[in-house]
Amino acid sequence: MTSMTEPAARPERGRPVWAAYASAVWGGLFAAISLYWALGGLIGIETVGGEIEKMARAGEAGLLAWGATIVKTAGVVYSLALVQRWGRIFPRMLMLASGWAATVLLLGYGGVTVGTELLVATGVLDAPAAIDWYAFYWHLALWDPWFVLWGILLGIAVVHYQRATRRPGTAR
Repeated sequence: MTSMTEPAARPERGRPVWAAYASAVWGGLFAAISLYWALGGLIGIETVGGEIEKMARAGEAGLLAWGATIVKTAGVVYSLALVQRWGRIFPRMLMLASGWAATVLLLGYGGVTVGTELLVATGVLDAPAAIDWYAFYWHLALWDPWFVLWGILLGIAVVHYQRATRRPGTAR
């Protein structure tokens, strides 16, 4: 029997790990875009719009973009830790708590923003007077669903991890 402080067992070979890798790739793409903007790139920044676009064009978005890059990269590392040998250094409960918290955050943020944007796009809710429609539709079609898809992939990966690291003899 393992103690509460021992790292979780490695998910068994043959267990579905595709979701963890897909989550890592998806998050990596997301992090790469933030890194590009952190390094001063401006291509595509108009699709984000608002204050972030203004800050980027003024050369003032560095800290925000670097922070986003770091958080997204941490999500990539976490996704890989679910299925890689080195991920066993982290206690199972920490991995599960972190994974479920991140999943809820990604799905909650993405779901609420996409839902609200759909209500605005369909006329159920009134749009703010100064709305940037170009950025709005980019958020609706790309940026905000990105969070939802990442949350789905991460949630599936956490479920796989939870099942694969369950101690023998525990209830399902």
